[in-house]
Order: sequence, then structure tokens, then C-alpha cells
Amino acid sequence: MTLARLTKRQPAPVVAGGSAPLPELPAWPVLVLLWGMGAWWALGLLPFYTAIMAVPMVAFLFQRGRVEIVPGSLSFSVFVAWMLPCALMLDSAGRLLGFGVRFAQFAAVAVIIVYVVNARTSLTASRLLAGLTAMWAFVIVGGYLGLLWPEGELRNTIGLLLPDSVLQNEYVSDLVFPQFAEIQNPWGAVEPFLRPSAPFAYTNGWGAAITILTPIAVANAIAIRTAKATILLIIGIALSIPPAIATSNRGLFIGIAAVVGYVLLRLLFRGKWVPFLWLSFLGAALSVILLLSGMLDRITERQDTVDTTAGRGDLYTETFERTLVSPLFGYGAPRPSFTSEITVGTQGTLWNLMFCFGFIGLALFAWFLIGGVARTWAAPNVSALWLHGSLVGAVVMSVFYGLDRHLLAIGIVLALMLRERYAASSDYWTAHPRPFGIPHAR
Repeated sequence: MTLARLTKRQPAPVVAGGSAPLPELPAWPVLVLLWGMGAWWALGLLPFYTAIMAVPMVAFLFQRGRVEIVPGSLSFSVFVAWMLPCALMLDSAGRLLGFGVRFAQFAAVAVIIVYVVNARTSLTASRLLAGLTAMWAFVIVGGYLGLLWPEGELRNTIGLLLPDSVLQNEYVSDLVFPQFAEIQNPWGAVEPFLRPSAPFAYTNGWGAAITILTPIAVANAIAIRTAKATILLIIGIALSIPPAIATSNRGLFIGIAAVVGYVLLRLLFRGKWVPFLWLSFLGAALSVILLLSGMLDRITERQDTVDTTAGRGDLYTETFERTLVSPLFGYGAPRPSFTSEITVGTQGTLWNLMFCFGFIGLALFAWFLIGGVARTWAAPNVSALWLHGSLVGAVVMSVFYGLDRHLLAIGIVLALMLRERYAASSDYWTAHPRPFGIPHAR
């Protein structure tokens, strides 16, 4: 398998000798991940589904014989490679097993990024955005499962095949026997906090998914440019509000506010007055609805009962100080805190990567995510700008939420934007893209 590096004005490569284009990569390995998210979750396989589907992707890439790369498309692969020497810092079989699962997940995302870059013909922008929007819709459905049946749990899953010794690990049990919601009953609370989480193990995962996927759904509707797509988008956003309020998730609303504020500023600087005014109006209306709903009161009530802000601050301080002891390779995995019941290296992706893989691992991941934001800054149309906003939202969320389960969406968005950014010509990466579904004029 050979590599071909593409830059902005280079034509697509052909097979050596000549004339025939490279064989087309099938779309189904990626589309099965996006459209089949609900089925994977129901089987308890959501933590492993990217690794499973990466196997046929690798086979198809080798069969193709030549792999195209664009600037920024291999940065995540470099980070994954750095994870391997960090495994030397692991001190138990349990942590080694957890590292192996996590490494497989991250390596799978690296494969998916390369695959999307190379499957430009089959995995068009319209197919990818439609699939990611389907994921968004299922996350909203999962929110209602947690809202309506907070004590619900899936038991007939792959977890039935695992030995009891593995299932004794609470984290593993949460993954393979998915619950619909987190039920928290801290001391001093008037009643339990019922916080929707499905299809993720924890509520913070649900909030991060809404922050990252909602801008993608907006980008898809804008690119389609039909009344039906707009109406469905509005319905989806409206339906997401009740479970979002039930999560009492501050990070979710901070992330959404950051994305909307970012897109508003970019529209203002570009003089896009119509979308700017529409977004301003809708954002103001949504803010009023959330305030009247009692959302702030619910968040304040939970904050008064469980002071997570102070707890996180102390944990972040400990995380940084302990990383200074092992700055190169980190610790390979989270470790118990010296002062808190919360494990060090679990509250925020950037803190996790710094603690587990040292400052070099943190820098490599920043090269992937923040570097990707910089490379795709141009975002030449409103749809692409919302996609870029999704990446900005991921940067914001990475400070205080784990994003392991969200790297699939982040990687696909970045791979799509990079390949269109550096393509010789693109129907999507242009100031005036054709609506999705409109073919080339003959």
C-alpha cells in the first residue's frame, strides 16, 4: 500500500501507468456506524463498534493499493502511535485491559479518518451529513428513553457472554448493560436527579453529543435547502429541549452557547445579514424558552447540592501536579485521587490525555483537533461554517467532558472538511455550493 499526498490544486491520482482511476471504496462500513447506532447500542456493542467496522475498512484500503492523504489527515494517527509507549506506565492487568480497549477505539477512529478522506466518491458530503444527522436524531430518542423510563436498562446484550470477573468492573458493566439515565441521589437533595444519558453510559456524554451533533444537523439542513429539511430540523431541536433541561447539564448549554456565538460572529464579519438575523432571533427565542422552563433553577439546585465546580477545580490541580511527576509518558490510564472519590484523569478530555499520555500526548491531540480547526478555518459557506462550529464546540467540551465516544463524529467531520478543503475541486467547499441532491448540469 502506497501513500499519495494531495494539496489544494493537485488532481486526483491515478494508478501508475496510466489511465484507470483508483478503485472506489464502498460506503457501507461507515454508513453502518452512523445509521446503525441504535442497533449497536441495543446489543451493548457501542463501545466496540468502531473497532469492529475498522477491520473491513483496513481490508478495503489495502485492496485499493494506494492511499491518498491530505494535510492534517494523519495527525490523529501520530497521537495513537504515541499511546503505545505510554502503556509502559500501566501497573495492573485491569488497567492494561482498559488501555487495550481504548487503544483499539482510538486506532479505529484513525482508520476511519483515512477511509473517509479516500472514499470521496462513495462517501459524499451529503451521505456523511445525513448519517451524522441520523445519529443526532437517535441521541434525542435516547434522551427521551432516559426521561420517560429513567430506571430502564438493556440486559439482553453482549454482556451476557462476558465472565462475571469482567462484569464486576462497574465501568464495564455500565457499557455492556446500557442504562437509560443516571439516577443521582446526593445527600441533601429533595428528590433524586434523574438525568437522561442513553445511548451513552453517562449524562455528560449525552450533553457532549448534543453539542457536537446539533451544528452538524443544522449544516445538513442548510446544505439540502428544502422546506422539509428545515421543518425537520426545527422539530428535532424542539424535541431535544426537554431531555436537555432534564440533564441539568451546564456543559451542554455552555457548549451550545459557544457554537452559536461563534457562528454569529463569523456571519457578522462576513456580512451575511440574513442568516445572522435569523440565528439571532432564534437564539434569543430559545434562550427565553429555556429561562422560562426553569432550566437555570434546576442547574442551580443541583449545584447547591453537589458543588461540582469546586470539586473539578481541585481535581484539575491534582491532575496537573501529578502529571509533572511523569510528564513524558503520563500514567497510561486514570488513577485514584489522593483527595477525592473522583478518579484523576476522568473529568475532561484534555486533562485525561495529559494525565494518561503526558504533555506530548496532549500536544499531539491538540495538533489533531485545534490544528484541524485552524486548517479548515476558511469554511466558505454557511453550511461549512456550522460544521466548523461543531469542531469549535468539541474544543470547548474537551476541557471538561470526555469525548472518547464522540471521536467518531469529530473525526468524520474533520476528515470531510480536510478532504474538501484540499481537493482540486469540490461541490461543497465553495462559496456557493449546489444543494444536496442537485446533480451536475450536463
